[in-house]
Amino acid sequence: MTVFVPLLLNISINVLILVHIRSSSRRVQPQLVNTVTNASHTQELKITRREISVLRRMIFIFSMFISGWTSVYLTVIIDYFNILDPIIFRLTVIFAELCLLGIITDLLIYNHKLRQYLLYKIRQLSGQA
Repeated sequence: MTVFVPLLLNISINVLILVHIRSSSRRVQPQLVNTVTNASHTQELKITRREISVLRRMIFIFSMFISGWTSVYLTVIIDYFNILDPIIFRLTVIFAELCLLGIITDLLIYNHKLRQYLLYKIRQLSGQA
């Protein structure tokens, strides 16, 4: 339950984000390409580069989240049945922390507005000191 509930929450939020991005892309520029084939109209959906980029980020964050936390909970479950070495626990916790660090780094690299805001706050604090 400790993995599946956050997993479902993460998937549902990612789907809502993707739906919002697709609807905003269609508002800015229609993405439906009309093709005429044998006097019938068929519509093909075109996936933009923006949507592909967002999907890549979502898949990366999702995989980091799942791999980090699943390893910790699996070691707890395995330890319930067998006695594991404490070093294994430490390694899985370090792996989970590295996954979290990867998610935060991804957020800082790809979110320009957040970077600007944090730099502004850092400059503001250094000016007051």
